[in-house]
Amino acid sequence: MDDGSCRGGVMKRRVFIASAGAAVVATAGYLLFFRNTGEIQQLAEQTCSYCGMKIERKEFAAEMVVDRRRLMYDDIGCMLIHYLSFKGEIEPVRSTWPAAQVEKVMVYTFDSGDLVEASAAWFVKGSEVKTPMRHGYIAFKSLSSALDFAKNLGGEVFGWDKVLESFLRQSTGHEIHHHQDSHQDSFKIPLTLLDGKTITVSQLLLDGKPVLLVFFATWCPTCSKNIKTLAAAYPQFENKVTVLLTSFDPGDTSSKIRQFLEIHNAPKNWLVTLPNLEFITDLRVVIQETIFAINTKGEIIYEKRFGTLTEDDWLKILSMMTTS
Repeated sequence: MDDGSCRGGVMKRRVFIASAGAAVVATAGYLLFFRNTGEIQQLAEQTCSYCGMKIERKEFAAEMVVDRRRLMYDDIGCMLIHYLSFKGEIEPVRSTWPAAQVEKVMVYTFDSGDLVEASAAWFVKGSEVKTPMRHGYIAFKSLSSALDFAKNLGGEVFGWDKVLESFLRQSTGHEIHHHQDSHQDSFKIPLTLLDGKTITVSQLLLDGKPVLLVFFATWCPTCSKNIKTLAAAYPQFENKVTVLLTSFDPGDTSSKIRQFLEIHNAPKNWLVTLPNLEFITDLRVVIQETIFAINTKGEIIYEKRFGTLTEDDWLKILSMMTTS
């Protein structure tokens, strides 16, 4: 069965908006056995084809078959990034290849545990339940189950075509260049440093240096790689660019962040703040790998939403920031 495309190929479904509920659900992990080319494998023994994390929660997992190769994901959002990259809707990300043929897109459903075609599933986005990589998409086999879940735990209920549309719309900032001043209000939002003091991006820009804003999460392997390569590229731009790291995950405490910075040898003069939901929402940040390059006028001149960056990538970005 064809998996459809971002702009059609599957029947349009009505979008249901459900109000957030107060109940709290604790979801249990499952160990799934399935057959692959005649062999029994444990889902929990696999790692995500995009982020590299171990797949431990069946109810949030997904799969794709691309050029007869089976790819597996710990989070539906990770699968969406690969899917859109393979389809050419976003710039290529790691572990994808050109001219690929996506043959199947499958998701494990929260209500039944079954592996079903994504085009036949229903999805809740934005509930109180955290998915492994915090993308927030949860699949359901039954529409009524999805609606009940959203009624109790919040979120919106989508069909597959709407999931692709909304995810792509949220990520249109992937690796783009633009000049605008529409984020000036966002840059005035107070951010709390690890020592309890507050700063704003606008205040930092008064120093006359551009600001490299990097979102991260302490549990994110892609973020870890990006912080390491940025630390290697940073020294020659130390006095030219202000680096501001801000956590994407509300669960990241000061102690977790300090440990993360120490492990990755982050320079001491980087500014690091706790997560701020208003700031994240205002900038439409939907993934913890997001970076913004902000010039001294407060304009975002470069942004990237997905994937890892090499030391050379960072050098090019920092050089652009100091010469624009």
